[in-house]
Amino acid sequence: MEKPFIAHIGGAFIYSQTPKKLADWYHKHLGIEYKMVEQGSACFASFFYKETEGSKKGYFAWSIIKSKYRPKTKFQTYMINYKVNDLEKLVTHLESLDVKVKGIEKHKEGNFAWISDPEGNHI
Repeated sequence: MEKPFIAHIGGAFIYSQTPKKLADWYHKHLGIEYKMVEQGSACFASFFYKETEGSKKGYFAWSIIKSKYRPKTKFQTYMINYKVNDLEKLVTHLESLDVKVKGIEKHKEGNFAWISDPEGNHI
């Protein structure tokens, strides 16, 4: 059997007008240690784990991002980021099913491609 497309959840993203203030609340109430990035526009915490194959260390990102960066959707307030086994193959598969895929973007954290589910949730 072929590997499934989704390997792990890569991150969860909350949007806030005041990311630092909300990160401070999560720290005080739940003990989550956040790091500030991008001149105060985002805070993130990492939860590390061992990848399912090999010895590579992976992480789950729990991020609070300034609301102005929230994808423009009708009602969404969060976003889930999936780690996939083969992004190019997944993009080809989704496009074959007439899913509109925002092209692959390359970042220092990895490569990303964005879609929306039938209810408008940005993934």
